Amino acid sequence: MGSSAFRFDRYKLSFLACGVFLFLSSVTVPAQSEKPALQPKPSVLIASLPLEGSRDEGVRKVLASAMRFQLERIGTQTILFSTTDEEALVRDLLGEEEPDPRALAISLIEFVSGLNHDFLALAGYIKDGGEIQVSFYIADLQRGEILASASRRARIDFSLDEAMIGALQEMLPRAEGRIEEVARRKAAEAARLAEARQEEAGEVVAEPTQLPQELPVAEVEKEERFRPFEFSIGFSPFVPVGVANQVFSLSYAPFVYGSYRIPLSAGVLGLGVYTGLNVFDSEEAGIASYFHYVVPVGIDVRYTTAGASRLGLFARAGMGAAINVSDFSSLPAIAQEGLSRFLAYGSGGVGAMFAFSNSVGIAIDVMYETFVYFYQEESGGGIRTDWIMGFVPSIYLYTRL
Repeated sequence: MGSSAFRFDRYKLSFLACGVFLFLSSVTVPAQSEKPALQPKPSVLIASLPLEGSRDEGVRKVLASAMRFQLERIGTQTILFSTTDEEALVRDLLGEEEPDPRALAISLIEFVSGLNHDFLALAGYIKDGGEIQVSFYIADLQRGEILASASRRARIDFSLDEAMIGALQEMLPRAEGRIEEVARRKAAEAARLAEARQEEAGEVVAEPTQLPQELPVAEVEKEERFRPFEFSIGFSPFVPVGVANQVFSLSYAPFVYGSYRIPLSAGVLGLGVYTGLNVFDSEEAGIASYFHYVVPVGIDVRYTTAGASRLGLFARAGMGAAINVSDFSSLPAIAQEGLSRFLAYGSGGVGAMFAFSNSVGIAIDVMYETFVYFYQEESGGGIRTDWIMGFVPSIYLYTRL
């Protein structure tokens, strides 16, 4: 860091602009009639910066959200770093040096050390095509030292959040001792300030309560409100089995569902509706070739296990009707009269949900779907039934409101 003073003189105008912006966005000014109150939770400044190249807004949001979620779970308050030109800031901090994430962390610690924050959490990333290399650091701004670090390389897809959360869970335990120490100190300062204000007001000072020796993690988690509405849209293959496997090849089934979640003592019950479009590809000519597009509509019931873990297991079932919206125009008139466009529909299966946050997550399930269609082989004859059955493995994102 021997050249840091030179770099800060050289780029003092850009640093001043960024510093003023950050200062104004993170400091609150109390009303004149109020005295400043101490914040009992340790504050963490979260920064997600590109080590080289241009920033990727989607990646930046994923990294910031993952850091914020994990840090708030251990009892801190988080503040997002904000600057109008992240690439210029990184160039100013690193100068002519190679894009070294540790050097960026050290320079950023010096840059923000004058602000009223306790810790810094940094994600320095390099995007390389469809993959990303991320280096995480958590630093003590009061002491000016890095407490822990971790790095991870991952594909930019639905599993990116899980990979980043895994790296953070590897790193944060090495910094929790210092975070707890700062939390106890700030809680003690807040208690002393409250006591002094009571004395100034002439109030009777109550016996001070015992300060917690550990962060109230459970209480922090309870602050998250329950979100009753769940929605998802997804795309899955339909793997026919039994007789259907002899008639249809691998088919596809995009879908959408919405449900209302009811908390129970041992889990969460979801009641909603499900619809989609099953696209069947027939391997032979005949009546089966007129079951190309089928739209199921039905109720969706799912029961999810309760618990503080981000991973939840669930069982789900659905039933309703389906409509064959395929083109029947080339069928003989007698066949059109004998073949119903309406099918009975039912499904059931199990799966798992992994929550990235209280509002967004990813789900994996395997369903067994059944369609029953009705037809007459001859005019005036009896109604016959045939079955289309198959497995539907799915992976999809869900959101809760």
